[in-house]
Amino acid sequence: MKKFFRSAVMIAAAIFATVSASAQVEVSKEVVIIEPFTFSKSKTITEVERDNLRSAVMSGLSKVGRFHAVDALTDGRLSQLFAQRPYEDVVNDTNWQTESTSAYKALNANKILKGHLELISKYIKKNDEGKNVYHCDVNFTLQVFSLADGTMVGSESYKFQELSLSSYTDAFNTAIRKTSKDMVQFCNKFFKMQSCVLELESDKKGAVSRVVISGGSEMGISNGTIFKVMIEKKYGPKVTRIEVGQVVAKEVLDGVTICNVTNKKEGEVIKQHFNEGQTLYVELEGKRGDDLKAFGRMLGF
Repeated sequence: MKKFFRSAVMIAAAIFATVSASAQVEVSKEVVIIEPFTFSKSKTITEVERDNLRSAVMSGLSKVGRFHAVDALTDGRLSQLFAQRPYEDVVNDTNWQTESTSAYKALNANKILKGHLELISKYIKKNDEGKNVYHCDVNFTLQVFSLADGTMVGSESYKFQELSLSSYTDAFNTAIRKTSKDMVQFCNKFFKMQSCVLELESDKKGAVSRVVISGGSEMGISNGTIFKVMIEKKYGPKVTRIEVGQVVAKEVLDGVTICNVTNKKEGEVIKQHFNEGQTLYVELEGKRGDDLKAFGRMLGF
């Protein structure tokens, strides 16, 4: 029979609904403003291509479901901002305290996503059979900013080199489809879900084999997602989080995810801290195969 370990602190939290404990590890979706994308002023890039790229990014993000996305072009409270001024002038490094920032914060937004289309290059090459091959290179950058202080959370550059035997449009659409798929990795990198361990599950020998964490399918988690398990440690006046192990999502449910402990030694460390009443924090690390996918994308696959 499988055994479950529950610390006295965790049981007390469940009975008395301790606010401080739940507030530290509350799992909730952020609100992210998706701004209109900008593009380099060039005859090789059209507004339609820029808008198609933005649509692909938004479609990919919506499939992941990691956060609540607000479209700045269609939201009634934001669309007027972009109708009055160029996209680049709405929110930048110097105007975080202006009316545009207030409008963003009124939506309880946490972050802003910016996109810039840098290059679309189209050219024809002959293949070995003498037929035309249509090539389309697409370069763009996505940036995430924090609304709290205006700092950049992160930036990711994409370079696609696609080809088609039929048209430039077909090659460009291939890049668009790949962009949408890549948003899973983008979310795993810049929108890391933070949660906590709810309970531990042991095997017949008493070793921890699985953990149950807060947050599941509603947070865009899928099987194979890797999580870091951490504890808080104080050094003088500073408090930091130290990794004590990793777990991998095995069964994703609504509200919770059951994860496998792949390292027995780490499982024992997790068990020790849990039974001592420490809160075990969980942060999304990535997904198995992400590194291989990124390498494949670099090679053009």
